[in-house]
Amino acid sequence: MSGCTQLVIVAGGGRDLDWPPPQIAAHLLQATSGRLVQALFHGAGRGADQAIAAAAEQLGWPQIACPAAWQQFGRSAGPIRNRQMLVAALERVAALPQGCGLLVLGFPGANGTRSLLDQARAMAQRASSFPIAVLQIPAA
Repeated sequence: MSGCTQLVIVAGGGRDLDWPPPQIAAHLLQATSGRLVQALFHGAGRGADQAIAAAAEQLGWPQIACPAAWQQFGRSAGPIRNRQMLVAALERVAALPQGCGLLVLGFPGANGTRSLLDQARAMAQRASSFPIAVLQIPAA
């Protein structure tokens, strides 16, 4: 993402991830390389999402929680929510000045995290007027 000075982030991970917020924050800072974060979208779930939210708060980054509508959509709710987060994040990037990009981070997780990263990679392969980067954070 060379040339990007500002980022919008979508981050997710597994419900069972028990990393403390400072560990999550360290990975977020490393991934952003000092660029200004305009917004961080997360899924508002247990585990990784809670730690991501707490880390974003510690870092002073604006965050947008996007809970899945499990009651309405059942097992499809996670992928639907992931798509909605990505679309909302892309809209946020498009509204920012030139030089902004989207960074999608997957902390250790399972199918839901894989769905988020797969959808982001598919979006990145399509033509876009701004850069989209997808990064998987390895298990510690």
